[in-house]
Amino acid sequence: MPTLPETSARLAMPYIQPAQAQKHVTHNEALRVLDVVVQLSLASRTLNAPPLIAQNGSCYLVPAAAGGDWVGQAGRIALRDNDAWDFLTPRTGWLAMVLDEDRLLFFDGADWRVPDILPDIIDRLGIQTSADATNRLAVSGDASLFTHDGSDHQMKINKAGVAQTASLLFQSAFSGRAEMGLAGHDDFTIKTSADGATWLDALRIDAGSGLASGAAATQSAQDSTVGRLLKVGDSAGLLAASPMLRVAAGGSANALTLTSGADFPAPLPDGLEVRFRAAASNTAAATLTLDSGSTLPCVTVTGAALPAGYIRTDTDTQARHQGGQWVLSRAAETGSTAQGRFERLENGILRVWALRSTQSDSAPTNWDFPASFAVLDHVGATAQGAGFHAATVGSTTGSACQFDAWTATGARANGVDVALLATGTWY
Repeated sequence: MPTLPETSARLAMPYIQPAQAQKHVTHNEALRVLDVVVQLSLASRTLNAPPLIAQNGSCYLVPAAAGGDWVGQAGRIALRDNDAWDFLTPRTGWLAMVLDEDRLLFFDGADWRVPDILPDIIDRLGIQTSADATNRLAVSGDASLFTHDGSDHQMKINKAGVAQTASLLFQSAFSGRAEMGLAGHDDFTIKTSADGATWLDALRIDAGSGLASGAAATQSAQDSTVGRLLKVGDSAGLLAASPMLRVAAGGSANALTLTSGADFPAPLPDGLEVRFRAAASNTAAATLTLDSGSTLPCVTVTGAALPAGYIRTDTDTQARHQGGQWVLSRAAETGSTAQGRFERLENGILRVWALRSTQSDSAPTNWDFPASFAVLDHVGATAQGAGFHAATVGSTTGSACQFDAWTATGARANGVDVALLATGTWY
């Protein structure tokens, strides 16, 4: 006759042995084990030491490195019984409800983990809120996270056909305010609504061409509404209301060709402005051609034909289309030579100045202007230094003048510093 084992195979409950004395002890021990493992509930699995007060019948899962009476019992179930601690070893498949976490766990033979109790397909799922026949997955919380499982992660929203909708709907108090996706067609669309009833296509991107339309984009080449997105095809028409466009310059010194890369309307709108850096200064009147448009004359800001040197190479020249010609403007030009300093303005004004010394007490001293005048309006001279001296200007041309310094007795003085200033126009 085979020997009867001492404990049961699954729950390790003690068997009553043949001819055993005090059978009630073994029987009661088996009942005690059943009382623990059937409908097993754990007060906690995070305490690192036994609680100071524990009711008989309470159970705890002993964590790693537990202290006190739980030392060396990690992974076992601590049972409070008869005001003492007893320990049970869990077996594969045991289920336990962790009360302070409101969570069901099962033992897989090595660790306790959340069981996979959901079927592969369920009709609906609500997480902290109710799902319904339309919203079969419903989640209530501060955020939802979808993350990768080692590499990429895609969220896919699929529709049955072109005429259906695959989109993300953004609501305020369950009333729609914005929607993005494929709404009744295959063009990607961003829609907005102020009331959840009337919707506006803010931006629609054609599935085939990738071109944008909608209220957020320009409606035509003449649309300069503030805040709209500028479409490539409308860019030229909006340049007149935009910051000046810098373009590449080519051609020759007196026949400039500019290349913008923009699709300008024809004829060019008045007020259209571009700027360029010339490789050579003009030597006479000049013309300008923008892209493949008409060749038009250039004038100064005063409407005159360009004088030689009006187009500079050391800074940008600005061109504004106005009345079938290009009005060129330039920054003030300053410079110096051994004869003094000068300033040329775009409106034609020229000023030259210097501090020179008289060279003779018997003849006037000559001053060659650092820049030549087309029209000389005035030359002034002021004697400098100690003593009373008067300074006068003699004969003048567009490129030079003569000057003298005089003593109080009317004698021409030699070696007197004289401040000289001449004004006029350079074109």
